[in-house]
Order: sequence, then structure tokens, then C-alpha cells
Amino acid sequence: MLKHRLNVLFGVTFCVLSLFSLNAQNNFITKFNTPVDEYIGPFIQNTDGEFIGIAVRLNVNINYGICSLYKINFNGDTLYSKIFEKPDTLLTVSNLIQSNEDPIEYIVFGSGFDTTYTPYKPFNYFTKLDNVFNTIWEKKYFLRPNEVYTLHEFWRYLIKKKDGSYFFASNFDNPGDERLVLFELSEEGDSLAYRVFEDDSAGFTLMSISYNHDSTAYQLYTWGAHYIPFEGMAQCITVDFNLNQTNVQYYPRYFDEGLAAKLLPNGELITGGLYQNSNLPPAEASNMAVFKHDTSFNVMAECHVGDPDYSIRKDNGFRSMDFYYPNSIFIAGTFDYDVGVWIQHPSWIVIGKMDSNLNLLTEKYLGGDAYYHFNTITATSDGGALITTIRYDYLTQDHEHDAYIIKLDSMDLTVGVPERMDKKLVDAIVYPNPSSEVVNVRTAIKNAVFELYDLSGKKLLSQPLTTLITQIKLENIIDGTYVWGVLQQNKIIETGKIIKTNNN
Repeated sequence: MLKHRLNVLFGVTFCVLSLFSLNAQNNFITKFNTPVDEYIGPFIQNTDGEFIGIAVRLNVNINYGICSLYKINFNGDTLYSKIFEKPDTLLTVSNLIQSNEDPIEYIVFGSGFDTTYTPYKPFNYFTKLDNVFNTIWEKKYFLRPNEVYTLHEFWRYLIKKKDGSYFFASNFDNPGDERLVLFELSEEGDSLAYRVFEDDSAGFTLMSISYNHDSTAYQLYTWGAHYIPFEGMAQCITVDFNLNQTNVQYYPRYFDEGLAAKLLPNGELITGGLYQNSNLPPAEASNMAVFKHDTSFNVMAECHVGDPDYSIRKDNGFRSMDFYYPNSIFIAGTFDYDVGVWIQHPSWIVIGKMDSNLNLLTEKYLGGDAYYHFNTITATSDGGALITTIRYDYLTQDHEHDAYIIKLDSMDLTVGVPERMDKKLVDAIVYPNPSSEVVNVRTAIKNAVFELYDLSGKKLLSQPLTTLITQIKLENIIDGTYVWGVLQQNKIIETGKIIKTNNN
């Protein structure tokens, strides 16, 4: 559960005051540039092609971040922003949906504490905004069950119903006595229905919600509900429109971490998340995975991204899978992830792209120069994807995360921001760096070769890369800094520097 709590810290605490960006046609990097610690939340693309999302600036003088909503155009320029602050209130907005197309409107929701109570009284917050972030209505509801004293409420979700009202679901993590809260609001934000499930019917974590294949019920994708020993820990719970649980179906065993689920146009279900491989250590024995189920929940296909690299830990972030077109399904996650906040080693984001039959089309890498923690991926209308992440350069930054939005154009290279012109999507990663006796070369490029040179340009070794991950032995290389290259048909695909040291 510690990992779930850390995921939520990175997934729902977000906001910033200023940012700058570099224009491009269909790809860009936007950095939220403040001198304090920042996090980045979920972003969506509206029907005009603009990106709307949440970011947070953590104030050192208070325990809550200052949350803001941003609208960013297709070139990465900021169009509008809105800060969420209220007197006598600690307020966090954590998720949003586009609720209407003509005119474009949004529902933003989160939680807060009313500080006029002792102790502070928690509430759930909902607000409807127009396309320039003017408030249409806002509502505050005390949805936490009275017998629950925990402050932990994880991963809230909301969908618009066909009659214009809204269905909301949230999980309250009360260790040993969990609650799953279902709530319905009218189009004007008025309360319509409320239902609480306890213990085994609640589970530990709510990971996603959707309609079922024919829109006759809701589907809740949970972790730890209706537990059966030696079966899957992740479940798909069907809830009828009277908020009764009517069916429970189980995902494959070990596929249970941070599942993001979405229906294909034909009603088949695509789910992406972390596949754990085992209930036993090591925690690194995992990979990012995507499963396809038919309307009866039979597994039709699966794809594992990251296998067979079990030497490093992976993390699924807040929303690891999405698609706009059925033949461009994206999965992403942090590789060389570590539990904690101020991590002192590099990581990178792996992005996999597959077709509707879950054939892996390409695998790319972002990062490796600092510690990255992937948060969300959003498939976009141009066939590309938008990634939100935080970046911590432990060599230059004094306990400060930077928040980034990175727009990828159909998996092509991204443009760089002025101070990081080398920030791009790459086809090969070499790690760990520094290294002592062995480095791993990860690449999906076929018929590639790894070469190592000293700083004078002398080639020291050359080795074919015949698998997704190839180990390169460095025991005969003296300590120092070297240049590596990954080549295909004598053409340099990727290059970089690596430090060889016996102190690794």
C-alpha cells in the first residue's frame, strides 16, 4: 500500500504559477518554471484540440499545494489559467473531464478541508467551468462516511451520463475498513444518489471507471475487492444504474497495479497497467502490460512492454494507457523507478505503441539524464500522445521537482526547451550510468550494434544487439568517461556518454 500512496502523491497533488514553452507544429515541451517544488496532474484534449489540465506548486509554508488549471494550445502556448483558492479552505483539484461539446464545458473535481472545523472537515469538491474557465456552478459535498476517519481518498473518477447527469466514484482507504463511495449529480450539480460499499465490496484502490460495452451499466476497475485467494487482485465490478453491484470479473493474476481501462468502438475492453509477475520479491520483476478482453471478459490478446528487464523497478503512474485511434494504443511507465521523493539516480519513461490486436509497433525512451516520474499519457487527435511527468536533476537541483508536459507527434522526436535542447524521444537507453562491470543496452531497433569509444575516438568494443536488452561487459575497461553509440547499417541511431567506475 506504500506504493499506492506514493502513486497518489504524484498523481493528485499538482499546481504552478508561471510557465514558458517553445512553439512547434505538432510536438512541444512545456516546462512549468517556478523556483519551488512542482507536480503535474492529468491533462485531456478537448474537441478543439487544446489541452486542459492540472498542475500544482507546493508552498513551503503550508501543507497543501496551490492548484491551477491550464489551457494550452496545440503549439504549447498557455491560453488560460485558473487558480483554485478559497478562504478557510485547503483545496486540491485532482481530475477533470470535458462535460459538453457545444459550448465546450468542463467538470473539475477534487477534495478539500474546511478549516473552520476542529479537526478540519473533509469534503468533495465539484465545479463546472466554461471554455475560458468562468465558473458555471460549484458544489461541496461531505461524501466521506462518518465512521471513516482516514484522510486518504484515492483516485476519484467521474463520467457524464447520457441524460446529462454525472456518475462519480471514489475509494476511501481506511486500513482494514475500506469504503467505496458512489455518487450521482444532476447536470446542475445537485445530489441525486449516494451509495457506500464496505470492506470486501470496496477494495483498496479504485483505478478507473467506464460504461460497460452496451452502456447499460457502469464498470469499476478496482484492486482488492471480492478477493479470492490465488486469483487476480484486480477486478472489474459491474454496477447497475441503481448503484447495485451485480457482477465481478477478475483480471489475470499479477496484472493489478494502476489499471487504466477504455472501451474500443466494438465494445472490447483495453486495459493497461503494471504486471507484477509474482507476489514475492523482487519488486523489480514486473513490466508494463496491456490486455484486451471481449464483452464476456475473456482475454483475447496481451502485450508486455519492459519484459524481460527484471533488474529495475517499474511504475505505472496515474494513467498509463490511452488511445484515440484503435490502432494506436499507447502504454507508458517509469523505468528504474524508486520508492521515495528525492531519488538520487536517473530514470526514464518507456513508451510503447501497439495496434488493436496488441502487436507492439514501436518502443521509445525519454529521459535517462535525471530522475523522471511519469504521471499520465493522453492519446491525441493527430495520432500522437501527450505525456505529463516530473523531473528531478539531483546533481543541480536543491530538492525541487520540475513539471513537464511533453507532446509527441506520432512517436517522432520532440523539440527541446531552451535549457535542455537534448530532451527528445530516443530509440536506445544505456544503463546504469555510472556503471562498474556491466551495462544494459535497451533498444527495439533490429540488427543494431553497440560501440564504445574513448574520448580520443578510439573504438574499444563492438557488440551486436540481438535482443531487446543486451548486457555489455566492461571489466576490461579502465575507469573513466566514454562515448557509446548504437548503430544500424553503419548509421548512428543514438549516442551518449557513460562513466565507468569501480565505485558503483
